[in-house]
Amino acid sequence: MAGPFIFVFTGTSGSGRKTIAHRIGEELGIEHVLSYTTRPPRDTEPPDRDYHYITRERFEAMERCGEFVETAVIGRERYGLRTQELFKPIQEGRHAYVILNSEGASILKRLYGEQVVRLFLYVDKRTVKERLETKGMPVDVIDRYLGLYTEEVVYRKQCEHVIENMTMNRSLEQIRTAIQSHL
Repeated sequence: MAGPFIFVFTGTSGSGRKTIAHRIGEELGIEHVLSYTTRPPRDTEPPDRDYHYITRERFEAMERCGEFVETAVIGRERYGLRTQELFKPIQEGRHAYVILNSEGASILKRLYGEQVVRLFLYVDKRTVKERLETKGMPVDVIDRYLGLYTEEVVYRKQCEHVIENMTMNRSLEQIRTAIQSHL
């Protein structure tokens, strides 16, 4: 068996990557490593499910101490993946999964090569808009996501697996097969 993998769920905003990642992680017993963010939680987000929500000051202090393996700025908010949390399951011989944008996914791939498997999820632009509207996202946020769509979707060519997430069950089946091909 290959050493523990880091499965990176990436893709377009509104593609359902968080929902899918959590379902697969739970089902296959893969540990979720949360990113840290300075953005406040949305109404629908329980703390410490998708992110560790921290102040900008704390984020900057952690960054100065070199605690992040990668960081990104999205909108006006900061996001980062803490090195120590990423490597805890790996050092214990367990696979891990993270949910990152293409920039973060590229950084991990560059740093850890074959150990990183990127799963790119996407839906068409109209579906992204509908899903974000259903979530009650503000119009300016939806517009920003849609503005990034073309740039985001191009990244799929670099990923190990590409899944169009139109139906949950079909996507779960494709991802299960993709992940098991590495295990």
